[in-house]
Amino acid sequence: MITYYIHLAFQKKTLIRSLRVALLVGIVLNLINTPELFNLSTADLRIGKVLLTFLVPFLVSTYSSVLSNKTIKPGAISNLDALLKCNSCKKTNFHIHIGQEVEECPTCKEKTNWNPLKVFTLSNSENDLLKSLALFARYNPMPLFRTTVKGTILGANPASEQLFTDDNLVNQNIKELIPEIKNIDFEELISGEKLKEIVIEKSGRHFNLFLRGVPALHSIHVYGNDITEIVNAELKIKQQAHEIRQSIQYAWRIQQAMLPANEILNQLFPNNFIFYRPRNTVSGDFYWVNQIGKHKIIAVADCTGHGVPGAFMSMMGISLLNEIILREKINHPAEILNKLRERLIHSLTNKGIDGNVSDGMDISLISIDSESNLLRFAGAYNPLYIVRNSELLFLEADRMPIGQF
Repeated sequence: MITYYIHLAFQKKTLIRSLRVALLVGIVLNLINTPELFNLSTADLRIGKVLLTFLVPFLVSTYSSVLSNKTIKPGAISNLDALLKCNSCKKTNFHIHIGQEVEECPTCKEKTNWNPLKVFTLSNSENDLLKSLALFARYNPMPLFRTTVKGTILGANPASEQLFTDDNLVNQNIKELIPEIKNIDFEELISGEKLKEIVIEKSGRHFNLFLRGVPALHSIHVYGNDITEIVNAELKIKQQAHEIRQSIQYAWRIQQAMLPANEILNQLFPNNFIFYRPRNTVSGDFYWVNQIGKHKIIAVADCTGHGVPGAFMSMMGISLLNEIILREKINHPAEILNKLRERLIHSLTNKGIDGNVSDGMDISLISIDSESNLLRFAGAYNPLYIVRNSELLFLEADRMPIGQF
């Protein structure tokens, strides 16, 4: 409390008032008691007596100013963090923070007579900016703390008290309230003026906390930001992404089941290899291999789109090839592609799909007569390459796609 009274005594307004009173009263007293002091010819000016005459009113004025200012009036803006006592009803345990508007005692109302019982922090500034910042802290909906190097809370705004369901957080240890910051070195934060960021969960909500060391005050300022909605949105996105990945993985299994089995490939073409590397998990590229009588038929196609859209088009192409070749027993490449084009266009337009949309595939298809060893080829934008006797042969495809374009 002595520190608080000294603070009041050395306030600018107190000093100015005391100097004015001392100057006026001192001159008057000297004129009355020792008028000869103002005679410049007098040798002995009795300097000590003159100074004492000015000093006494100065000290009296200072003392009266301190007594008049020590009472904290309701409606004023506080320049200290303190525990208050109401002299009218003798009740204590009322807290006030820097920048906070002083309220009336709930019991005494207009008879409120606040005096500081214990002062935690004093502000030497009375400018409007400090008051504005302090009021911002008080009415900020996010939790704000100020602690010592040991974690003792010096001040907390109402949002912090609401978060911890405690109306009196002052003097409690923040490391006990928030175990996530227990291992943070506050001394290092203050000495290096560092910033530390952590995420905590409290009362079912998530907060992003910033801890900043303030060397000038040798304290830690803690700023909280409620990120519950962001965290919940991230969890929802992750859940949706997981479900999508599961769906795509299941679609991949279905697509793999529709491609030719290795047993068929090895049976029809013992010396074979397949280079099949989809851009995505599921693909718009497919190959088709089977045999009708003495005709071995191979098709390689590139459908419009990538990923899931391309995969749907590829499965439609595989289904139509199964229908045309295996069920209808058609083995001529050109006839197969013509029927494939007709039925694909019919399937797309029959389902109400916009005819201006380009859907379909580029495809190469060959039929090999196993008895005559004759190869027939038909292609829609996809050519055929043949390596024979170390020579590369190129068969150009028709510039007519399969589908609607």
